[in-house]
Parts: sequence; structure tokens; C-alpha cells
Amino acid sequence: MKRDIASLDQTFDLLVIGGGIYGAWTAYDAALRGLRVALVEKSDWASGTSSASTKLIHGGLRYLEHRDFNLVRVSLDERRRLSELGPHRVRPLRFVLPVYKGARVGPVRLGLGLWLYDLLSGRNQPVPRHSSLSRARVAEELPFLRRDGLRQAFTYGDCQTDDARFTLEIVDGACRAGVVAINHAEVREILTTRERASGAAVRDRLGADTIDVQASVIVNTAGPWAPNLGQEHCTDLRLVKGAHLVMPTLHTSDAVLLMTPDEQRVFFMIPWYGRTLVGTTDTDFSGNPDNVSVTETDVEYLLDSANKFLEVPCWSDQDICGRFAGIRALQNENERAPSDVTREWKLVHSSNGVLTSTGGKLTSARRDASFIVDRVMAVLGKHSSERPTESEPFPWAPRNFEAWFAESIKRGVSLGMDEELATNLSLRYGKEVTTVHEIVEGDRSLADRIVSSLAFCKAEWVRGARDEMTMTLSDLTTRRVPLSVLTPLSRQILEEAADLVGNILGWDEERRRAEVGTVLRPRS
Repeated sequence: MKRDIASLDQTFDLLVIGGGIYGAWTAYDAALRGLRVALVEKSDWASGTSSASTKLIHGGLRYLEHRDFNLVRVSLDERRRLSELGPHRVRPLRFVLPVYKGARVGPVRLGLGLWLYDLLSGRNQPVPRHSSLSRARVAEELPFLRRDGLRQAFTYGDCQTDDARFTLEIVDGACRAGVVAINHAEVREILTTRERASGAAVRDRLGADTIDVQASVIVNTAGPWAPNLGQEHCTDLRLVKGAHLVMPTLHTSDAVLLMTPDEQRVFFMIPWYGRTLVGTTDTDFSGNPDNVSVTETDVEYLLDSANKFLEVPCWSDQDICGRFAGIRALQNENERAPSDVTREWKLVHSSNGVLTSTGGKLTSARRDASFIVDRVMAVLGKHSSERPTESEPFPWAPRNFEAWFAESIKRGVSLGMDEELATNLSLRYGKEVTTVHEIVEGDRSLADRIVSSLAFCKAEWVRGARDEMTMTLSDLTTRRVPLSVLTPLSRQILEEAADLVGNILGWDEERRRAEVGTVLRPRS
């Protein structure tokens, strides 16, 4: 992945605006179908909603209550497909759903709902069907859960991912397929010819240049930033914020699905990279999406919700390891509460010809993007009988996954890594992990963990700067290696990172100090 802003100075079949998961899949799919494609992102790949999800590839069990059966069925089919095409990226995760006395949804309804979830999922799924656990088994397997009022529990399966690396991998695949992909490149204006969109003025945010990019079709996948491009229908979006807290480990490999006692809203406690994700909220958002943050109200709500189900000692503000929030750009259903608004995807064709994607989920983004490209092909008058991403393995997917996985872990351990680190590296990089191994071969000290409690090594910094279009220290520490999401980073660690990658990216001392200061600066 090499950033060359000058390469935008040409005419494309398709310009995709927005480098989240929808933009990545759209660009990748279109390139595989033979189109000349440009993909631009105003910040970094997955820097918006696509790195602020609950990190799940799932059907959406809670959507059954809203009778969104088609959404659940499609999502479960995609869960199966994505786990087959990218087994390193989409991993099975067992969920435990405790049932407490007085719960709005009792065990009979929950059992029926899980039976329907299994039925809608069909065959050849990567996870087992639901089962039940006795109160005693729950207490034994999940001792951190409150026992008072516990009746029993159900288990079911879904899948987990690293959403930022998921997006990055698809962008990398798009680049390899010929897409001109540029991050930190902001669309300032849609250009028109005879009242039809014919390109965009794109400003290099790392320089001063603005390039007029010519394109036959423009697709807007900017999510909550879509209204900034002046499309008439974008004023009708419903922006909903989802906040998460990163808490200490609960020493389990299982996720837990719970319902808040007051509002009866679903929330999760999910293991992720040695920490626990707690979320999410659903609240209406107005204002600049660049300024989204986790408020004290969000913190109080999530901690209070979690603590109602934890045995003492409970969590407090001092236990928070990290926090993040994202915004969902959904269809506007003003009559519904934010958590009830449909997650169904929609493609809108503006009067000037711009196609805008709204709604949708991380899980179903590949499928939705294939429909976007179908429409693009039709507009261009090109024939398209196949959707290549339906069967194309992920760009970093190894062959014979299980045998490769065992050998990759063995190789990492032989280079001085502990087994947890070697395992995480294999899953994070897929077959590209060989590049990390080669970096360590050149300098064994780069196999050292950056933070002792988290399974990330310094060689990943080098890989990120050298091969993954890292442009800022925030790109590196938030999305390439998500340390700043998982734990507060000291100035010493950040200065070491800035020195290591600064040598690769050609940063002078002033630039290195500025990058460290930007990451250390608290967000409002």
C-alpha cells in the first residue's frame, strides 16, 4: 500500500468517497470486475464508524424482536460466507445469555428466539447451535456474574473480528487489484458537467494540493459525513451514536449478552485483545461527526449497566482502560427510539447521479457493496454477471488454514515470541504475517511486546509504517496496532514509536514531537 496523491490526476470509471468498510468493499469489488477505481478517505482507513463497532460479525439476535427477519437471515448467511473466505479475520465466539428473575424476556421466549436464530442461519455455520446452561454451570464458568436472581443461561454462537484491520485488509486487496487508494484526502466539492456529477475536487490534507479527480460514476460511502457532500437526500439521515468502554479482562473467552434492568436494552461484555469491551449505547447525535466522543453520561450508563450484573468488587472510573464512540448513519425513522431504528441498508440515486449508501452493518457490507457495484456497472452500460467477492478469499487469507495456523504460531515462537503473541500475529496478518516474521529476523528485539499485558510487538510498528499506508502516529497506535484504544500510552512508548516509524517515514524531530503531542492530547 503506497500513497501517491498524484495518481489521482486521471479519469476513472468510479470514484468512491469514504474509506470505511463500505467504501473498501465497493472499491475492491469494482476493481475485481475490471473498473478503473479511485478510493479517497478524508482521514485514515476505518477511522470513523468502521473502527468503532462492537467488533462482531453477527446476525443480530436482538433484531428478531423487531421482526427484521430478512436482515437477520442475510447477516447470518454473510457470517458463514465471511468466516469461510477469511478464517483468520472472522473468528467464532461463544455468547452466554444469562436469565435473571424479573427479566422482560423469560427463558421460554429466549429459547424460541434462539431456535429461530439457528433456523435462519441455515447449514455449514462456523458456530454451534444454541444450548442451555444450569445456574450451577454459569456460576462455575462465569464466576464474575452476579448469582442473586440468576435462573439459568443460554449459549449461542456468533463471530468476532478486528474491524479496523478487516477494513485495512480489504483496502489492501483493492490496491492490489489496481485501485488508486489515498487516505488523508478530503473531497471538498462534487464537480458537475451539465448538472451531472463528473468528479470531485480532492484536497491532500498532508500537503496543500487540490486535485480535480474525473470519474464517470461517484459513490458516496462517507456514512455520517455524507451530508457534507451536499446531496439533497442526506439531510434525512438519522445519526445514532454508539459508545463503548474498554475494561479489564474478566478472564473468560466467552462474551456475555445482557439486558439493562431499567430500559431492557441489550448490551455486551466481550473479550477483545486481553480486555473487555462493554457497549453499546444508542443515542441520537447532532453536530460535527469529527467531534464524537464518549461523554460522562455514556460512562455512567455503561458502568451502571455492567455493575448490576457483576459480583463485587464492581468497576469504577479508575478501571477504564479506554473508550471509543462511533456514529451510525441510519434511515430516518423519527417515530422509533434510536435502538429500534432499522439497520437495513439503502442505496439512494441523487438527481446529479451520485450514489449514496446509508444504513447497513459491518457484517453485511460485502453483500451491500456488491449491489452498489451492480448499479455502477448498469450506469456505465457494462455487463456484469458475477459478483467476485462472493467467492474470492480475503486478500490475506492463507490456504489450508488450520495447518498454516499451527505452522505460523510455531514460526513465531521460534523467533522468540510467546505463544499468545504468535497466535495474535497470525490472526491479525493472515499470510502477510511472514512480513512481520522477516522484520523480526532482521532485529530480534522487535519481537518484544510493546506493553507487557497486551500481545502486540514492535515489529508491527515497522510493518504498519512500511507496508500499510500509515501517515500519522495516530494511524499507527489507534488502527494499525490498537494500543491507544486498549490502554493509556506513556510518552516514552509514543516517543519510541515515533522514532521507529519516523526513520521509515522520514519525519524530522519537530514532526516526531508534534505527532506524539497529538496522540497525547485528550479529546474533548
